[in-house]
Amino acid sequence: MTIPTATYRIQFRNGMTFDRASELVPYMKRLGISHLYASPIFTATSESTHGYDVTDANEIEPSIGGREGFDRMVKTLKDAGLGLILDIVPNHMAASLENTWWRDVIENGQNSRFAKHFDINWSRPLTLPFLGDSFETALSNGDISVKPDPKTGKPAFAYYDSYYPLAPETYQGRETEVIKLTDKTSLAELHERQPYRLMSWREAPRDLSYRRFFEITGLAGVRVEDKQVFDDTHRLILELVHSGAVDGLRVDHVDGLADPKAYIELLRQEAGPDCYITVEKILGEGEHIPSDWPISGTTGYEFIASLSDALVDGAKIAGLRKAYDDVVGKPVDMTAELRAAKLLMADKNFEGEFTTLLKLAVAIANTDGISVDEKTTRSALRELLVAFPVYRTYGTETGLPPEGHEMLESVVDKVRQGPNAPDQAGLDLITRILGNDVSEKASHDAANFRTRFQQLTGPL
Repeated sequence: MTIPTATYRIQFRNGMTFDRASELVPYMKRLGISHLYASPIFTATSESTHGYDVTDANEIEPSIGGREGFDRMVKTLKDAGLGLILDIVPNHMAASLENTWWRDVIENGQNSRFAKHFDINWSRPLTLPFLGDSFETALSNGDISVKPDPKTGKPAFAYYDSYYPLAPETYQGRETEVIKLTDKTSLAELHERQPYRLMSWREAPRDLSYRRFFEITGLAGVRVEDKQVFDDTHRLILELVHSGAVDGLRVDHVDGLADPKAYIELLRQEAGPDCYITVEKILGEGEHIPSDWPISGTTGYEFIASLSDALVDGAKIAGLRKAYDDVVGKPVDMTAELRAAKLLMADKNFEGEFTTLLKLAVAIANTDGISVDEKTTRSALRELLVAFPVYRTYGTETGLPPEGHEMLESVVDKVRQGPNAPDQAGLDLITRILGNDVSEKASHDAANFRTRFQQLTGPL
């Protein structure tokens, strides 16, 4: 394994291509750079400025040079003695009609071969929160109709420039008849027969059927914990590593995954011992990366934080606070402000995710005969979520590791002794679920709860 001594990050797209990057190699060489650190290079949405909204994980973005341009850049780097580190995005893909996997899921629902590639709750129709208003209002205003998809010719719900494919069983054998539908009642009935529901973007925070990246509904969670999904999303990545074109991988948002450690272990196994791997991980004060992760470290946010501390005169913080209080017109309690902001996120911005956890907790309590009402459970869950001092713990199907138990006990103790302490019965229930102290019958729901809880503490 070659350890980078200095990296130079290039954000591709927005006019930055592989050939332009190649022209910068002599400059990087003079700077003493050992590795070019590339932003995501795989095919993303047509309007993407960053590449984290991937639509095809197994194709290199044509607009920045495609595979041929990439190979030319790699040769230029190698000739100059420089390596290449690639930014990869295992946590999510674009929830876009440009994404053929996502489009197939829209069209075929649970029958799609990609239905399990995305983190979707299939107990209900797939929610598509991309309308400017409710479906009923958009239909009433004449904004939704059935037209042939310009690319496939198949019937689709047309909403301005977007064409949402109809499930084949809802039109096959009567395509012409369906395309001619104009009656709003008939169109509404056709919509009800689809494996999805078109809805307003405003409904997403409280009513979403798939995991998203933070609050971005256009980025759908991917289930890389499934080996088939891992293989399908990492085929080209691993090919580039094994060919020697790529020397290292930077894993984006590893904490969004269901089981970060298991993912890293599999990635290490598949990429081999010589691949330099780092993860994007935000460490809390005094927190350390798990020692049993087979990686070389993080992307360095903790260094940036330390650097900021070094550049800020701590002795003058009081003066800065006073200046802020003067601008606001009153003394500001930053602890109270932080709590209020987190509660706002839990109650509004992530209402749907919170509600999912609450329903799971109530179901587990009922299964195990634990007498705790929903109000008590809600209060305890809410307080635990907003009190977490680190991004997340790393529990699995079997429960929490020792350091996770220690962290949970610390947070529970803090909440219990705080001014907003919820009922002890609620805290006990959530603690039991996170620690896997439940019956075998409730263990599946408890494992799901742990995963969802750990994926929510970070955004909050």
